[in-house]
Amino acid sequence: MKKKLSKKIALFVILILLIVISSMVFFSYHLFKNFYKEQLALDVYGELRTYTAMIEKGIDEELISYLVAEKHLKRHVYMVFFDEDLQPIYLSHNVSSEWIQEYQNWIRERHSSGDSTLQYVDTGIDFHIPHIWAYQPIENGFFFIDQDTGEFEKAKVQLFLLLFVMGLFTLLVGVLLTIYLTNIISKPLIKIGATTRKIAKGDFDSKLSIESDDEVGQLARDIHAMTNQLREYRDSRRQFISHISHDLRTPITYIKGYSAVMKDLPTFDEKEWRQNIDIIYKEATRMESLVSDLFQLTKLEEGKITLYKEEVDVLEWLESIIATRQLMLDSHEITCEVRGDQREIKAHLDQQRLGQAIINLLENSIRYTTKGGSIFINVTEEQNEIIIEIKDNGIGIGPEDLPHVWERFYRVDKSRSRESGGSGLGLAIVKEIVEVHGGRVEVQSQEGVGTSFYVILPKEEEPV
Repeated sequence: MKKKLSKKIALFVILILLIVISSMVFFSYHLFKNFYKEQLALDVYGELRTYTAMIEKGIDEELISYLVAEKHLKRHVYMVFFDEDLQPIYLSHNVSSEWIQEYQNWIRERHSSGDSTLQYVDTGIDFHIPHIWAYQPIENGFFFIDQDTGEFEKAKVQLFLLLFVMGLFTLLVGVLLTIYLTNIISKPLIKIGATTRKIAKGDFDSKLSIESDDEVGQLARDIHAMTNQLREYRDSRRQFISHISHDLRTPITYIKGYSAVMKDLPTFDEKEWRQNIDIIYKEATRMESLVSDLFQLTKLEEGKITLYKEEVDVLEWLESIIATRQLMLDSHEITCEVRGDQREIKAHLDQQRLGQAIINLLENSIRYTTKGGSIFINVTEEQNEIIIEIKDNGIGIGPEDLPHVWERFYRVDKSRSRESGGSGLGLAIVKEIVEVHGGRVEVQSQEGVGTSFYVILPKEEEPV
């Protein structure tokens, strides 16, 4: 049987309670016992001094009457008056000769060695409980007291029972409270465990209805966030497999079909062959481009790419990029201009990698800008950032599509074909390249007005 967390917590807390309560009972018992013991010793000393003072004044009928009265009041106290030779002169109770001899030996031993005149004695002869023996030398002998500790022993037992009952009650309350609290803690954990098992089996629609501000509530919220991410990842993976299957199947179908036609032609027609070969070549090029984009995106996402940064004049660099796409701009009758808020703006960047990101954004703007339109690349330099804005006056992007433009294979215009609309990975690659540079991307758009893409790069000092 598996050990439950609630049982482990309960056993641990109960063990701690047992240790703490037992220690408290033990130390409290010994503390109070020693206190009573000292008080009893002080009482004996007090009686010893009182009786000694009375005896030193002389033994007369009045003193004898007083001692007799005390005898009946204090049956647990034995008083003996010895002469100088330790022979008993007066006894408050009938004491056997055997005990008289014990008293004499004890007084003789203590007196000769100079030890304390008071001692707790447990001889094991007749005593079922310890006694206190004390003596005081006087002018004509010794005054001896044998104090029975019966009341002290009774109080000690009562004290022990009281502390034991209190400890047992405290332990019982602690156990019940521990079981209650561990159940409160374990119930949501059991619920979380059941939900996570469902999530592990692929049920990402499972929800946790735990509303609390403590650590358990935070764990539930974290699991909920993780579930959403897993759901998004699952949907993204399915979408990715669907898109990549379609994008690869289409050129493969073309290549297979046209090659089959060429293979089965009964006669050789050079013109038809060249047309077919041209189609096969274009489809193979498309497939190669798609695979290349996928490979590059995977490397970027896994961080397996090395940047070769160098200081670049941003305006000149952007103008050189525009020059490589001038034919595309001319074929669409679109003008493109680079503008900067100052004459010279320097930045440290990988020209090839970031250049690809700018080309992807530029081609995207060309693709969605109507003939006769214009594109502006504005560069501004702030205190800690360099902002490159690629602004067009094209068809724009709807608000429902705007949050998804950086996703793989996402297309704003669903009616465009793969051939006219690109691989669908361009903006995803842009985002990864810019983030590898430590920057970020943003987009603003309005349908029928145009779109602005922003590449925001941190300013870096030239490496020494």
